[in-house]
Order: sequence, then C-alpha cells, then structure tokens
Amino acid sequence: MNHERPRPGWAAHIEETPAEAIVAMPPDLAKKVANYIAALALEAGGALDKGKPPPGDPMDDRDTRFSIQVAGEPVIIEYSVHHDVRAIRIPVVVWIG
Repeated sequence: MNHERPRPGWAAHIEETPAEAIVAMPPDLAKKVANYIAALALEAGGALDKGKPPPGDPMDDRDTRFSIQVAGEPVIIEYSVHHDVRAIRIPVVVWIG
C-alpha cells in the first residue's frame, strides 16, 4: 500500500532584490530577518497544512500573497504561498532604516 504523506517542512525562497536588501542590513538585523523568514516558512506551511490561514495580512483575494512585519524591527516582508512546491517566495523586503 502506498500511503503518501506530505513532505515535512516548508522552504523559503528569497528573490535576488530582497536578498540584496537583507545583505545591506547591519549584520545583527540581517541574521534576525533571515531567521525570521526561515521560521515564517515553517509557521505558514504548518498553518496551510492544517487548512488555516498563514500569518500576516492578505494582499490579494486569492489568499496567495501576504505581508508581515518582523516583530520589533522596521522590516516588512511580502511573501507568496506555493502549495505545489511547499514553499513561500519572498519577492519584497522593505527595510525602513
């Protein structure tokens, strides 16, 4: 019998421009943002796997794009959800610094 189970975890893919924005941040902030994005992928994926909405504010009517602020930091992340590859994509990182 073939019991297909979902792959564990979700990944985060950061596009080139937001990656450059993160690299330009002070090292402590860059590390915090990178860790936040990794945790966000797990949290969003876990919610989606349970049929719940992922964290953040919806940015479209299809519930595929969201915006969220890094807790305690002047950084906003926009991400999109990709169920087919179990990943979130980060097309925008705004650092108000």
